[in-house]
Amino acid sequence: MKAPLVLVALVAVSGTLAAQSAYRWVDEQGRVHYSDQPPPPRARQVEEKRLSAPRPDPTPAYTVSKAAADFPVTLYSAESCAELCARARALLAARGIPYIERIVKTEEDLAAYRQVFGQPDEVPAATVGRKPLRGFEAGAWNHLLDEAGYPRTALPPR
Repeated sequence: MKAPLVLVALVAVSGTLAAQSAYRWVDEQGRVHYSDQPPPPRARQVEEKRLSAPRPDPTPAYTVSKAAADFPVTLYSAESCAELCARARALLAARGIPYIERIVKTEEDLAAYRQVFGQPDEVPAATVGRKPLRGFEAGAWNHLLDEAGYPRTALPPR
């Protein structure tokens, strides 16, 4: 009964490493051993298993997918807003939030921006679902993203 538990523990520990070997062998008294170390020279029935962690699933976590479906994020930026727009992008990336970026370049882009935000023209700006947010203030952005159900930090892939 202990041998399967040891094997499960070995697999769990080895999953944190890129690739590792696990060994099974029988000693001189007929006892079965499992180890991550090579068996002694007198071991019989030696089996080596190469273990590796599964590849991460690139699909975002359910909470992110659900929030993105219900409250999609669009970031409005301009070439003239280098530092603040970079901070806005960094905040979204740190939280693992998928977003569409619209760079306001032409009069047509500006007209579309004004339809959502009105005047004055201020970037970065964002919409989270239907809620608009002008300018960049991390606290206000985080509050709106929290309300939409986005996680506070980027979640690891499933």
